[in-house]
Amino acid sequence: MTHWAILRQVVLGVADIEVAAKELREELGLGQGFEDPMLADIGLADHTVRVGPVAHLELVAPLHDDVSIAHWLAKGGPGGYCLSIQVSDVDERIAAAERLGIRLVADLPVDGHRVAQLHPADMGLLVELDGIADPDVWFWDAIEVPEPEAPQVVDVLAVEVSSPDPRAQAERWSALFDVPLEVVDGTTQLRLGSRTVRFVAGERKTFTAVDLAAAPGVAPRAVRLSGVEVRVR
Repeated sequence: MTHWAILRQVVLGVADIEVAAKELREELGLGQGFEDPMLADIGLADHTVRVGPVAHLELVAPLHDDVSIAHWLAKGGPGGYCLSIQVSDVDERIAAAERLGIRLVADLPVDGHRVAQLHPADMGLLVELDGIADPDVWFWDAIEVPEPEAPQVVDVLAVEVSSPDPRAQAERWSALFDVPLEVVDGTTQLRLGSRTVRFVAGERKTFTAVDLAAAPGVAPRAVRLSGVEVRVR
């Protein structure tokens, strides 16, 4: 059986979630978001906003000074924190991570699905593997929120992951997800479903940019939000 992996959710780490959420909605014409009720139990405030019918932008912030994201923010400020990737074969992807020496920082059931988080030092940022075997199903499908009146963006197209050695980082991702690498305009990248992960040089291990699909009639532009370059294309 053919396996697949889909980039589903792009997560930004911020200090003030209300300010960041307001800025996100106003700059991109997004609708009202919702909260993941489980995250408060581990010291995180959360706000998730739909981008079109299937993708999401999520904001997370510390509720206490002793949670890991508080230390992460203190080192580098707000920015790209995590990517949630839906996989058809989560047990095999976790086994592949172990073979590659990629450490797990969490492995637990969530709503009946196995979810694992991979160490940011090994992956370039926190990566979540979500074991939902149906590509037409996601955690938030049952949550109803009002449609935005004038959305400027309708999907997530790509993210850029930075590290001091982008080629080595790309090869690790390729081996983990068992997907081929491509080189486009000199940049190494791979596809996760309809979305692209590009690997670029940078001192800080994180994702530094996200490309969003423009709604019809919306002109391309770029804006910096919560430490990440957001490109509307």
